[in-house]
Amino acid sequence: MSHGSALAAICLAADSWPTKTTKKFAGLDPRSEEAYYKLVAYALDIARKLEYVYKATRPFALEADPALAAEIKRDNETLERVGTNWRALAEETEKILLRLMEKSYDDHEKILALAATELSKR
Repeated sequence: MSHGSALAAICLAADSWPTKTTKKFAGLDPRSEEAYYKLVAYALDIARKLEYVYKATRPFALEADPALAAEIKRDNETLERVGTNWRALAEETEKILLRLMEKSYDDHEKILALAATELSKR
């Protein structure tokens, strides 16, 4: 699989959401069973899409930055040690996400602005 076909597969997997363009919050009671299952459905759908991303990018896995691969491995091991206490798992996952965002937020904003500027020149 080429880099281009991998990116194309990610594009196709990413833009497909449950119930497409229907309103998601209209008339929804956040304490209802429907709200619970809607949340679960979205979480599982995101996990499904990440599996497609994995499948599309798997041929390039050995090209990964070793430091990033080690970080991912450490974070996965941290979450595995938490076990099946869902609250503790959510809290630990949030810590990891906030650490990652703290490291990448400024860079992401700069590259997004640069890309938007470059694209507007075309």
